[in-house]
Formats: sequence, C-alpha cells, structure tokens
Amino acid sequence: MHSLYVRITATFLIIVLISIGVAFLFTNQMFKRDARGQLPQLMEKSIDRIEQLYAVSKPTSIKVFLDEMSALQGQSIIAVSINNRVVTAGERSELMLRSLTYEQLLSAFRGSTVRLNIFSEVGEPPLPPAFGKLAQFGSERWALFVQPDRFPQNSNFIWTAVTLLVTLLLVGSVLILVAARYLVMPLKMMTNAATRMSEGDFSVRLPARRGDELGELAEGMNKMALSLSQLEMMRQDFVSNVSHEIQSPLTSIGGFAEALRSEEVTEAERERYISIIKQESMRLSRLSENLLNLASLDSQHHPFHPESYRLDRQLRDVVLACEPHWIAKRQTVELLMEETTITADRDQLNQVWMNLLSNSMKFTPEDGKISCFLTEQDGFAVVRITDTGIGISEEDRERVFERFYKGDASRDRSQGGSGLGLSIAHKIARIHGGNITLDPGADQLAGASFMIRLPLAPPSSS
Repeated sequence: MHSLYVRITATFLIIVLISIGVAFLFTNQMFKRDARGQLPQLMEKSIDRIEQLYAVSKPTSIKVFLDEMSALQGQSIIAVSINNRVVTAGERSELMLRSLTYEQLLSAFRGSTVRLNIFSEVGEPPLPPAFGKLAQFGSERWALFVQPDRFPQNSNFIWTAVTLLVTLLLVGSVLILVAARYLVMPLKMMTNAATRMSEGDFSVRLPARRGDELGELAEGMNKMALSLSQLEMMRQDFVSNVSHEIQSPLTSIGGFAEALRSEEVTEAERERYISIIKQESMRLSRLSENLLNLASLDSQHHPFHPESYRLDRQLRDVVLACEPHWIAKRQTVELLMEETTITADRDQLNQVWMNLLSNSMKFTPEDGKISCFLTEQDGFAVVRITDTGIGISEEDRERVFERFYKGDASRDRSQGGSGLGLSIAHKIARIHGGNITLDPGADQLAGASFMIRLPLAPPSSS
C-alpha cells in the first residue's frame, strides 16, 4: 500500500499537470484568436512596408524585389498590375493566384482591403488567409496580395509557453514535495502515537502548536492519551482493591475454619469463630452485591423507573428503619423537612439515603446528633445530612467518592465498610441529574456534612 506522502504528492502532481495542460490549451486558443484578429492590420502594414521599401530602393526588377521581400518577411506574394501583368513570389503564390477572383481584384484596385481565403489540401492544417490592397510601385499601380507562411508568432508562443510551463512544473513539484512532507509528518507522528497507545503506552504526547485541524487532532489525541492513562490507573487500582477486599475475608474465613478443626477449641470459641466466619461471608456477599450494582449503574442499560412521590416521607421512613442503630447508641436524630414532591426512582434514592444516614450513625459516637434538612431551591430538592461524628480530614475530601477509598479515620476496616457505598450514592445522584458534595458551608472536622441536589423532575436523557 502506498504511503500517504506518495498519494498526496501524486495527487498534487496530477492536479498540476491537468491544470497546466488546460491552461496551455486555453491560452493557446486565446492567442490564436487574438493573433488572427490582428492579422488584417499586420498584412496591411506589411504591404505598406513593401511599398515604402520599393520607393526607397528603386529596384530594376519587381520580380527580384518581391522574391527578396517574400524571403525576408516569410510571406507569399502576388502582384497584379493594372495592365494585367502578374508577378508571384513565395511557395504558396500559385495557390493564392488560383484562389483570386476577378471581383476581388477589382475591389483591390478600387482601394478596398480584400481578404483572400486560401484552402489547404485535404489532411493538411489550415492556412492563414491572404490580404491585398492597392500599392504604388513607381508610376504603376498594382494590386498587392500577401499571405504569411504561418499564423503570427504561433510557433514562438508555443515554445515560450512550453518552456514556462515546464519550469512551473519543476518548481511546483519541488514545492509540493516539501509541502506534502510537512503535511504528512504530523500524521506519521500521530500514527506512531496511536500505535504506542494501542500497545498500552499512554505516556505519549504530541506537539499541538499548530492552529489548524491537525493541531486540534493532536490536542484531541493528547487528551485521549491522558484519559486512557487515568482509566488504566483506575483499572489497576480497581483490580488491586477488589483483590484486597476479597482476599481479607477469605483469609479470615480460611483461618477460622482451620481453627475449628482443632479438638482443643472450646464451645465458646467455636461459637465466636462461627460468628466471625458468618460476618466475613456476609461482608463478601455485600461486596459482591455492591460491585454488581456499580457495574449495572455504569452501564447504559440500568433500569430507571421514575415515579412521583413525597421525598420528605421517604427520608422519614429511612430514619425510622434505622431506628435500632441510633437508639442503641443513644443518638439524637433531627428532621427539618419541607413537604417536597419529586419524580425519581424511589428504590435508587432509598439506597442513597440509607447509605448516607447509616454512615452518619456508624461514625457518630454515642450521644451524638444527626440532622437531616430538606428544602426546595430553583427546581431542585436540596438535602443536607450532617452529624457530630469523627468528620472527614482535609486530605480525604477530594477522594471520598472514589471507589474503595477509605479515609484513615472514618473508613477503617473495623467498621466493616468496603468503600463502595458513597461511590454508589454519587453515581445514583448523577443518573438523576443531580450530585452529592461535601457541604461547603460546614466544618467537616466537626462532623461529616453532605449536600445532595436532585432535580424535582428527572432529566429527559434518563
């Protein structure tokens, strides 16, 4: 397969050759038309010049004089005197004489300029016409007819035009070769970059200094490489995190299962080991369920069933469902909610509220306080969930919604979390056209505070 460089160069050369050929033919025809239009005036001047030279040189023989004029000017000449004497000179003079009619001869003697068409033999190129008028040679009056051997300057023009066009072709070819290389070079760089990216090297970057479409393409490829690099890092982190999350409970289950085989284990220890194995199994089950849920949310085919319902009632129901948890820790739950009707997927949002409220109860110490506020603002339902728990440190705030991320204090393994709950809640909010953020107006070190904004009506894309 030919390279793009060869194709561009060949295409440009073909276009140049066609353009030069068309320009040559067009210019040649234009020149012929202009030259033939000027032919009568040129022939009249030629007759006047012959007449003047005769008067100056005063030759003894008109035949010799006309032969010299014919050779000098490249013309065929016939002269007919008023006494019907005929003198010819030049290779086509006899053909001119046969073409001359009596009426044309009389018209010339009367002072008119006469056009005499000369017809060539079959298969030969057309001949230039002859022109004649009255001329004075000494004391005699003659009807003088002259015909150029060829159309004026046609051969000179063709030679000049061919030389010029060949020069233009050579210069243009060199410029095209340089320009084509300039155009193809960034494309080769992009091809090499694409090849490296296909092999997994996403560190490649292209110079994007050009202000044209190639520059935009290079900038787009740089952004794509950066995105692919980030995706690759996320993939590696995801695989590492999943492996770690699965390995830990499996190790615990295997260790305690092996301990149960020992005959020295007491009944109380056996019950405790079985309880731990059950907890770790449930933890694996929750991890598997969360992973499947995330995979479903990431796909374009996750079920979305919006319905209109009272959001404030849903939040109150979730708080009541969690009552055993906050009662056991003697926590206070404060609800300040406006009556708000929303159109959304009830089950998905229920998962969001359950995750956020259970996290607040889990990481808030005994006798702490959890608050839930609901208001309407500019077509959005705004929910704020705050607590007086251990809070979120500065370095954890930007990563709190990342999958498997656990802060040093608030997401340790002893609490039983997998680091997927907030990611799932964040994804559900985005599907509904809203978002979840850490409340910028709250002191996160004095307890966690999340703000959830959801449109009262679902986006059309959902």
